[in-house]
Amino acid sequence: MARTLAMLIAALLASFFAGWKANDWRRDSLELAINQAASAAGDESRTAMQKVASQSARELETTLEALRNAKPPKEIYREMVKPVFTNVCLSAEYVSLYNATVEQTERALSRKPENKMSGK
Repeated sequence: MARTLAMLIAALLASFFAGWKANDWRRDSLELAINQAASAAGDESRTAMQKVASQSARELETTLEALRNAKPPKEIYREMVKPVFTNVCLSAEYVSLYNATVEQTERALSRKPENKMSGK
């Protein structure tokens, strides 16, 4: 009788430890699956962010290049060279030329078209 009871307790302990080990394996496999999914999502997110950043950088470079290549109107340069404008207030013509250049630069930066009528 004592021997049967000892065998039953040993079988119960063995099944308990086997269940404990199987639970550890299951938890490890779930943790591995979660880590792999998080890693894949992180890589996908990083790739998407890099695409957006590179596209934005390309657009910025093209805009800056357009601004660098835009030549200022010769009228403004000539008026700035005249010494009368360094000592006296600016003329209305100079101010209008300056404002036109500023508007043109703002349009280039915001990529808004020039609002010109097609029939005129």
